[in-house]
Amino acid sequence: MLAAPGLGLCAGNAPEKPLKIILVGDSTVTDNAGWGGGFKQFLDPHQAVCLNTAQGGRSSQSFMREGRWTNALALKGDYYLIQFGHNNEPGKPGRSTDLPTFVANLEQYVEDARAIGAKPILVTPLTRRQWDKAHPGKIKSSLAPYAEAVRKIAAAKQVPLVDLQARSIELCEALGPEKCLEFSPLKTVGGQTNHDGTHLNAAGHVLFARLVVAELRQNVPALAPVLLAEPAAAAPAYEANFDAVVSADGSGTHTTLQAAVQDAPENGTKPYRILLKPGTYEGQILVPKNRNHLQLFGEEMAGTVLTYGLNVLESDIHTLAAFRGTGVIVLGDDFRAENLTIQNTSGDHGQALALRVDGDRAVFNHCQLLGWQDTLMLNRGRDYFTNCLIAGRVDFIYGSATAVFDRCELRSKNGGHITAANTPAAQPFGFIFRNCQLTSDPQPWINPQGVAVNTNRDGSIAQADLGRPWRPYASVTYLNCAMGGHIKPEGWNNWRNPTNELTARFAEYHSTGPGASPARRLRWTRQLTDAEAQKITLANVLGGVDHWDPTLP
Repeated sequence: MLAAPGLGLCAGNAPEKPLKIILVGDSTVTDNAGWGGGFKQFLDPHQAVCLNTAQGGRSSQSFMREGRWTNALALKGDYYLIQFGHNNEPGKPGRSTDLPTFVANLEQYVEDARAIGAKPILVTPLTRRQWDKAHPGKIKSSLAPYAEAVRKIAAAKQVPLVDLQARSIELCEALGPEKCLEFSPLKTVGGQTNHDGTHLNAAGHVLFARLVVAELRQNVPALAPVLLAEPAAAAPAYEANFDAVVSADGSGTHTTLQAAVQDAPENGTKPYRILLKPGTYEGQILVPKNRNHLQLFGEEMAGTVLTYGLNVLESDIHTLAAFRGTGVIVLGDDFRAENLTIQNTSGDHGQALALRVDGDRAVFNHCQLLGWQDTLMLNRGRDYFTNCLIAGRVDFIYGSATAVFDRCELRSKNGGHITAANTPAAQPFGFIFRNCQLTSDPQPWINPQGVAVNTNRDGSIAQADLGRPWRPYASVTYLNCAMGGHIKPEGWNNWRNPTNELTARFAEYHSTGPGASPARRLRWTRQLTDAEAQKITLANVLGGVDHWDPTLP
């Protein structure tokens, strides 16, 4: 017999499956700068799991606008603890809201959580340590109006409330200004170092999480069985697995990825692991030739974005002269990237690279590479892509490297050409696509002239070809790939040069889907035999004299 509908708690007070608790909010809820990490220590790991989606610098408005709330809902939590207010205050461009908008946002959070069958819990904002000069030892919180608004929403919507504002003020006033410095991080602004009166250091994580837990015990008794009386010993921080942590809100070791890259050892011989916290990081990123074995991990693919917005004809004062129009440039060997998005947003008006790779033995797993023309340049060396999405229109995968793409999606935008290989004549392999999906973007796109594109005049999806030879000996092979109807029946393109047909090495094996038309392919391209296809293995294509295996960690 269930104690209450949907709670997952049975008569013995043990959950049928672990409860999933999702934290939503700003930096004061995060694991590193707020109470989130301490809260996790109060959970019985056999009965509950906590996922923290909070992100520094976000208001109730921007968290929703950036799609973070949608992503949090997709986690299908049982409970959602929701705390905003700090970044809704005036003076924060792109984040600030008036109080009625703040209220409307919080009400939407409540309704959205309930719509997926989850139970929302509202949390008033953690107080800023703003000491009232007129009343020594007392706090005069600028967040009081937001806290009061949350209390009213909770009462009107009959939502459980954690009044962290009130409880944190009580605790801070009981401790006094001097003792509060012990859990206040240091921050440097304009060369001056002072204590941060908003965020928490390691000494404050559990201290303030205890206040949240006490409120939950009283106001959400159904959660009491999964809450420990005392915090478990802190597990080694997730971030401890990395050599650097990049977070724009200052809660990591670096605020920019380029700074973390520069701090990697020169000519390193072992992996240097960088964790990139969710956020949008703008500008060019250069991995120098002497930064080898660099490994970059995003916490959340769609929400961890390296973005650049210029093409090769454009520049600004920060542009690297040798790499105009290119967002991320990898010159070092043994690079690895996982779980992030790399994009060039310049648009459909010229070469605009999201990523260029010149190093050898590069691996990309579960990444999105987004652009229009020349999205991905593989200039030399060997590369391995697995479970990636690569999108563009013209020659959006190109270069002279040897590369294998396993189980990737190649998404064409407004027709065009998928590949433009520049394979040297003596190089046996160029681009190999294995078990990939070739798709087209069904949404109309607006070009810089304001014209909707991506469809033909009759409304059909614009067609694309599998590739064209950038240089005469271009080598591209598709093995067991599913091809959408946007792929032209002839399949390939000679780049307006019939002599390329004598040298280009274009082939397919067991293509499927509406875009697979082996009988209608151009006669100078090939359909491989079983025996030929079986020889195209990772070892044969990428192994080389050093016997590289890209599937190893």
